[in-house]
Amino acid sequence: MSATSASSRIHGCLVGAVVGEASALAGLAGAHGRGTGLEPGPGPLGLGAAGQLTLFTADGLLEAIEWANDGVHADEAACVWLASLRWVSGQGIPLSPSAPAARPRWLDSQEGVRVPAAAQPAWVVSLAGGEMGSTARPLGLEFDDAGAAAHAAPFGLVPHIPAAGVLKMSAEGAALTHGAPVAVQSAVAVASFTHFLALGADALTALGSARAQVASLRSPDAKVLGALDAAVREGVAGDAAASHGDASVALRAAAAAVLAAESAVQSGDRHDAAFATGVGLAAAAGSDAAAIAGALLGTLWGRNSVTDAWSSRTAGVAAADGLADRFARLTGA
Repeated sequence: MSATSASSRIHGCLVGAVVGEASALAGLAGAHGRGTGLEPGPGPLGLGAAGQLTLFTADGLLEAIEWANDGVHADEAACVWLASLRWVSGQGIPLSPSAPAARPRWLDSQEGVRVPAAAQPAWVVSLAGGEMGSTARPLGLEFDDAGAAAHAAPFGLVPHIPAAGVLKMSAEGAALTHGAPVAVQSAVAVASFTHFLALGADALTALGSARAQVASLRSPDAKVLGALDAAVREGVAGDAAASHGDASVALRAAAAAVLAAESAVQSGDRHDAAFATGVGLAAAAGSDAAAIAGALLGTLWGRNSVTDAWSSRTAGVAAADGLADRFARLTGA
């Protein structure tokens, strides 16, 4: 594959996330990357909460960039919060009367991006309550799952933002719904990993740089650091990646899967086949991990690496590509 453009990495990230999650939810991304169902089958693949919110997170950041291009400062976290409120209202979940009314945007009318999820994650109550969480006053202290990490990748796509800025934005974004440190810092790790991949780093270098960002926090979470270390040291070996638990489990599975997929390409596999393998490995830890792996691999290799037999069937891919076009154009990518 030739040098990957910044625009292709943006497309790859957003499309990779929605396709990764959708393939896992449909059972196409099999455990250990085998039986990944590359042949098209009947019916579309639907998005879950992670894929949909990845797009709404990117759209919130895009709105902040639009304001900035017009010479008006806009808080990125507030824009992502308003975008998240648009998403949750589209799920049919009543919002508190105290919640602000968010204006509809292009994304809201696109096919597949506001379909009620089959299973509503418990953390939607953080959005439905009408209060904006922050790192100073996080909501959902009881939520330690990978829901925030699963849609954190877009924070790493904003160009000309230093790594410390990505850390801050992603932590604030996670705190909108999750308050447990392992959940917030896993989101920081995913956004930072994406940031360094978008700059052109290989997977191992990007992972190490993301770990350094987490380690720089005032109170780094031992589970998050341990997950990143285990991904490098042990890969997908053992049963840790196949067991469901807090956000660090999905993080480890996704990170290890990305390293394994990169190794497969270095051994001669096609990028699209390695994408399917990586997502399949991550899917052993659930659809959130598959979404993370898809976003990271798409950022690493670009849009053309996303397995076409999956992307051609996934509802919301056209919206992801359209949003990526807008994101790339307004950021100069």
